[in-house]
Amino acid sequence: MEFDENKEEEKYSEDDYVDIYSKRAIFWFSFFNLIFGGVLLVINLYNAGYRKAVPAVLAFVLFFSYLSYFVIMHSGVNLQQVVDAMNVTAKGGQPTPAQVTAMLSVAGLNIGFGLIGALILSQFFFRRYFPDNDYYPKPVGLPILIFIILMILTRIL
Repeated sequence: MEFDENKEEEKYSEDDYVDIYSKRAIFWFSFFNLIFGGVLLVINLYNAGYRKAVPAVLAFVLFFSYLSYFVIMHSGVNLQQVVDAMNVTAKGGQPTPAQVTAMLSVAGLNIGFGLIGALILSQFFFRRYFPDNDYYPKPVGLPILIFIILMILTRIL
């Protein structure tokens, strides 16, 4: 006599599991750059067969990125002081207190929006399509290398 538990296990084989980037990887990549974290989540969804969910994730990432840019631009922070502070600091000088305040305000807004976006991607979208922890996590070495190269290139160009 066989138990029903054995039949349940037989439904899934090793080929049913997909290697995807972990929720932690999605969170941290999204915290530093929402678009890059969104791309990793889209890769997960595509590899797992959730192709219909890809447009929703892309729409959220683009909307939230634009929203954060819009809020920072219209927050009342003098962005020229931020630019001046970075130029003064690059030349070895000391920024004024007003410049430091402007830099800290923009940094706080960036951190806040990064945290909110990362939580939405990892806690809402990731959990919605991958509710169980029954996946094999993909190594993140290559995405980290690509991320670093892209960040260096965007700073140079």
